[in-house]
Amino acid sequence: IVSPVDDILNSDIDGDSGGKEATKIEKMLMGFHNTMTISHPEPLLNIVFRDYRSNDDTYIDLIDKEHFFTSEDFEQADHHFHGFFDEYGQFKGNIRIYHEKNFEHIVNWSGNSFNLTSCGPFEINLAYVQGDKKHSIMANEDYARVTSKSDKFGGLYIYKDNIRILPYGDSDYDYLEIEKRRSKHAGTAFFSYRRMFGVISLSQKDNFRLKEKAGREGFIEDQAYKNLRDILKNFFIQLAADFFRDDMKAGPKAEVWATKRNELLSSHRALEKREKQARVKKIKFETALNSFFENNGSGLIEQDINSILINGEQKFNNVYSIKNPDIASQKIIDIESQIRDEINIYKRSVLVPAPRGFIIRGELKEDYNTYLKAMTELETRCFQPAIDRIDKLVERAINDYQIKISKRKRLEQAVDFISVEAKKINIEKRKSTQQVVLDINKRVKELTSELMIDLDNQIRIVKDKFKHISVENESDLDLVTKRNELAAEITAVSERNTNVLDAVIRQLEGIYWEKDENNNYITSEQITDALGEELEVLRDRIHADVELSQLGLAVSIIHHEFNSTVRSIRTSLRDLKAWSEINEDLDGVYNNIKVNFEHLDGYLNLFTPLNRRLQRKKEEINLLEIKSFLIDLFKNRMDRHEISFKHTNGYSKGKLYGFRSSFYPVFVNVIDNAIYWLNESNIGNKTIRLHADDSGAVYISNNGSEIDARDRERIFSLGFSRKQNGRGMGLHISNEALEKIGYKLSLDEPRDGSTVTFKISMVEE
Repeated sequence: IVSPVDDILNSDIDGDSGGKEATKIEKMLMGFHNTMTISHPEPLLNIVFRDYRSNDDTYIDLIDKEHFFTSEDFEQADHHFHGFFDEYGQFKGNIRIYHEKNFEHIVNWSGNSFNLTSCGPFEINLAYVQGDKKHSIMANEDYARVTSKSDKFGGLYIYKDNIRILPYGDSDYDYLEIEKRRSKHAGTAFFSYRRMFGVISLSQKDNFRLKEKAGREGFIEDQAYKNLRDILKNFFIQLAADFFRDDMKAGPKAEVWATKRNELLSSHRALEKREKQARVKKIKFETALNSFFENNGSGLIEQDINSILINGEQKFNNVYSIKNPDIASQKIIDIESQIRDEINIYKRSVLVPAPRGFIIRGELKEDYNTYLKAMTELETRCFQPAIDRIDKLVERAINDYQIKISKRKRLEQAVDFISVEAKKINIEKRKSTQQVVLDINKRVKELTSELMIDLDNQIRIVKDKFKHISVENESDLDLVTKRNELAAEITAVSERNTNVLDAVIRQLEGIYWEKDENNNYITSEQITDALGEELEVLRDRIHADVELSQLGLAVSIIHHEFNSTVRSIRTSLRDLKAWSEINEDLDGVYNNIKVNFEHLDGYLNLFTPLNRRLQRKKEEINLLEIKSFLIDLFKNRMDRHEISFKHTNGYSKGKLYGFRSSFYPVFVNVIDNAIYWLNESNIGNKTIRLHADDSGAVYISNNGSEIDARDRERIFSLGFSRKQNGRGMGLHISNEALEKIGYKLSLDEPRDGSTVTFKISMVEE
């Protein structure tokens, strides 16, 4: 353990609080061995640097392995360069561009006139990440993780017999002048020092002329070091020219990078444009949903419908002043149609159209499902009664004014009204559909025309090159090569056009629909949305399962280790008891330790029914046993928050049949949630009440915060929680656990004296 003797050491350790730059200590100690390349040699030492910032034995591991580049990071990078420089400084190795194309490549170096170098042969293994995410094939999370590391530790490290030579690799020590070349905007300056990470592997046997300085701050800058540096400078300049140019001077191998980069950029722009459009549509959709919930929650919708009916009733009353019975009867029919029309228009105004152009998921999907249910309830509670009310108003007007109106005429006018409305809506949609078809047709024609013009221009350019070719002075081999070069230029444009048109054809062929047996149409959009939604659910589930498996493993380890410790403490307590019997001064100490230990031991025993046993069996479980378990677990919290825990006579007689390890966690989760929300509600008489009925269903009620109508279904969705820092897993997992044994957890209508009631019941077959 080293304690700082100079304040400067603390500064070197802590560094910049911003965290983007590595501290001096990190730069010095990170990458002590090569651990980044695939199949790297086994580290000679396990280097640890712990910063104890307090006296409680807690520390920060400053050179955690995960903070530095890993083999996974190395493999995920966009480009890879691996090979050997021979004793003449000539490189021969493999270049992999975008994980798509491997090139066996040679880089010549003439700086030593092809004589033996002083530095000797060595190996290079380098990964490179594109500076712009738009040009990278890496996933967003991987790109963010690797570039954050490269900002701190990016560079080309030098290892001699797998021991790092300082300061090479330090992001501030650009010994190959890579950034200097970039600042000059030279055509060959593709590389950035902070976007590369890799190793130069030296050995004492082959590179003994490379001597370190006395202070171990790098190599002595003699001829051997000069050769090494010049070889590497030439290597990066030549690589940039051979593989990473997109101008007229670009070599044939650069086409892979340029084509893929442009493809990635085009895809990114298209995705960005689509996401922007989807974002606008999503905001509009969310606004409409929120407006609906606000109006529905405040009762405004029912008030507006009622206002329409009141105004309509007033209009019916005015018919009394019309003396001509024929005119009066027609007026009543007209008023009826007008009121129905007003209600229909208002109903359409509160409708939220199904989302188009984006996939709804998570809370937004739950909100939309809640909206659909609310609309169904409004139809039953508000809109349909309003229509019935119109019929009653008409009947009353007929009876009051003693006017005869043909029922056939009323029916005919009602059907005409519905027909006109239906046609109006469908005509609008037909126009929109036809316009979309015309737009797509126009765009496809423009695209095909543009592609053909590009191909025609390329053919003209190639033919124009004929005038610069001297056939008489060329050998047969040169003519074949030239023919292939010219043909390749035309073929490249032709293949690009073909790929684009194939993609368009696939998109157009993907537009289809089918009519099912119920005369409903199923479209490709519905299938795509369903698949997208399923994919998102599966992704969320994978993350949750990984997190839960890690949590379960941790609990299992804690339980196992704690059991061993408890046995040891029990033995020590027995020994202490013997001493306390002969020493009264120890008696108080013994009793205090014993009481606290028994309390701790009780918590350990609570794990027992929750453990997943290898030999578990179904059994009849008395509900009072479950309550006793819950009291043992939550008594202190309930006492602290002044919560009453009660049960009914029905509960005391009730039983469940199944696995304890399936039922107990469900009760624990629901009670834990109840305690949390009771404490948040700040009411006076906080109560949790258990009940069971004759059907075998169990009810868990509390009088805390009510559950919003929008949340009634989604509280069981994975990841949804209204708790601060809540994971949103408990109720979802509880419900799934019960479903596996033929039960379900649901939200029931609140029982008397309660605001929330959960119900555990058997699934009806």
